[in-house]
Amino acid sequence: MRSPIGLDLGARTPEETAVSITAEIIAQAHQGTGHPLTRTTGPIHRTPTVTS
Repeated sequence: MRSPIGLDLGARTPEETAVSITAEIIAQAHQGTGHPLTRTTGPIHRTPTVTS
């Protein structure tokens, strides 16, 4: 188990740090790579999967 501490986005305010932590939570929840989009190919939005 791990806890998010945020991505190194160069945050300078508590609000920016919160965005960094939220981004890490979303990336973990949806198996995001964290790679810059300029270095990827294909669609940037994944098709949602239905879970029951």
